[in-house]
Amino acid sequence: MIPLSKYHSYGNDFLVLVSSHVPAEEYSDFARDVCEAHFGLGADGCVFLEPTAGRASLRIFNRDGSEAGMSGNGARCAAAFLHHRGLTLDSEVVLATRSGDKVYRLTETGQRSWTYQSNLGAPRFRPSEIPFRAAEGVEEVRDFPLQVKGRRVRVHALSVGNPQCALLVGELPGEEEFRELGAGLERHRRFPERTNVSFVRARRPDLLEIRIWERGVGPTHSSGTGSCGAAVAALRHGVAKSPVTVRTRTGSQTVQWEPGGEVLLTGAAGFIADIQYFWRRP
Repeated sequence: MIPLSKYHSYGNDFLVLVSSHVPAEEYSDFARDVCEAHFGLGADGCVFLEPTAGRASLRIFNRDGSEAGMSGNGARCAAAFLHHRGLTLDSEVVLATRSGDKVYRLTETGQRSWTYQSNLGAPRFRPSEIPFRAAEGVEEVRDFPLQVKGRRVRVHALSVGNPQCALLVGELPGEEEFRELGAGLERHRRFPERTNVSFVRARRPDLLEIRIWERGVGPTHSSGTGSCGAAVAALRHGVAKSPVTVRTRTGSQTVQWEPGGEVLLTGAAGFIADIQYFWRRP
């Protein structure tokens, strides 16, 4: 029996547990089993958390068992777990991820909900840093043409701790097009480590609407890093101004970024349940 807690950020849900409950070499198997909706508990990802004084280390695994370098919403759910459990009394918590230390500042507490402004670091644009397979001499992936599923699309690629591929569109795609392009771009040969995909519509300079296909998950209600990738792409393309609200069907987050600076993301996480999970090892 393994104790864990479920949190969500605008419907992007995570199962959070203290890492010592599962051997590290079994994280991938455990995440795949527990995130399965019918034989497990169902979630977009699983966060293994090791609290220490004033900070915590975490590893984030997607529903398919693959490890993510970073998840803005997943890390926010981890911060909410720490404050909810009284494991930290400081308003600011440092989370050590595979993509470096991220700072989450508690700005508001509601009824079993916690709002944070997080510093996710400076975005990276060089193809080798995303990573993206580009021809020699290509220094940034901006408005880059790709063939996917018989279609020609233009993409903006960058890293905000994990790979992001943003398409700036006049209208958000319908369900069939979204699934076809999302799945095709996630595994496009140009992205050797796969990628998150966001379809981005600029409603106003201060408001973006997005749909997200998440690496290792598929369609998701929300994504913190996806919101950041979409916002940075739109800001660089001149169709948005910072700060900008990034809205999905289930809620909105705010992204602040200036060229050369670091990305600030503001959003909330909410508590769903405490659970005792019976894991049958494979």
